[in-house]
Amino acid sequence: MRAQLTDVESRLAKADLTTDMVREFTELQGTMGGIYARHEGEPEEVWKAMYFHYLPIGVEADAPPSRAQLGQAAVTWAAVSLADKLDSVVGLFWAGERPTGSRDPLGVRRLGNGIFKILIDLQTLCGVDADPKVGPLVKKAAEGFAPFPGWDSESLALLPFILERYQYGLEQRGFDARNVRAVVQSKAFDYLSPARAVKLLTAMAGFVDSPEFVQLAVAFKRVKNLAKDLEESEYRRLEEVGPDLRSLLRHPSEVALLDQIDKRRPVIEGAVAIGDNYKRALSEASGFKPYVDRFLDDVRVKTDDVALTRARLRLLRRLEFLILKLADISEIVPEETRQV
Repeated sequence: MRAQLTDVESRLAKADLTTDMVREFTELQGTMGGIYARHEGEPEEVWKAMYFHYLPIGVEADAPPSRAQLGQAAVTWAAVSLADKLDSVVGLFWAGERPTGSRDPLGVRRLGNGIFKILIDLQTLCGVDADPKVGPLVKKAAEGFAPFPGWDSESLALLPFILERYQYGLEQRGFDARNVRAVVQSKAFDYLSPARAVKLLTAMAGFVDSPEFVQLAVAFKRVKNLAKDLEESEYRRLEEVGPDLRSLLRHPSEVALLDQIDKRRPVIEGAVAIGDNYKRALSEASGFKPYVDRFLDDVRVKTDDVALTRARLRLLRRLEFLILKLADISEIVPEETRQV
């Protein structure tokens, strides 16, 4: 019995010492626990997960910990660290503790940075074939808070914060801010993982400044402005239960655009599905340019015929939603042409 008490007292003393050290040297948070766990014979998967628990705090590619540092604990560390950060961010927002301007006393932005560093580099850090997406992770983290009255992630400004950290993390990797804005848009939030976003941005880097793609971006901006006259909910309803769109269109220019959507959709959707071949998908998207121009030149979208107007708006919505699966390329429109 005395031996058991001595062991308990020893552990309590170590806990007090750890608390005191972390209070005086905040950079030792997690580190001391990992050191004690290693001293007590815990396996590498345990003590290293504790040691690096509060990292990363930066989003840069070389921000610690590295794959070599994590060793056999990489997967355990990523799971625990990511779960803790997601839970902390969601919980702090639910409690009203959100960063404002330059004020962030609880380090919520730092937590957000850590989330995206892990997600962007997960395969590199852990060597696992996993591609988690931000939206489902945030929703899962929010489940524990759902029973509380008034919980609503959007009204609590959680989604804008996550998107802002998402954008910041990608920009810190050196990607063009215009391209990042185009990729980090809410329609892609549920299905575009940070790791795939990096692949898409890499493909975009040498592509989007071509004259053809810039012109497509200008045309796409017009498409979006026109298509918004058909509510998204109504568009989705018509796509599910409405008449076949091809049966409603007659003008050669609108039929040609519909043909191009059907032709190019498999490549674009295939790239999104597998998270690769983005350069080819972007090339397919740029091919819409002459058909969009011809449609906008030859066809008056809004007519006295309500059914025809709705069909043409539905056609534009279909094109808009297909391209948005890659990026909102209207964000890439150069400033001097934004009013076009």
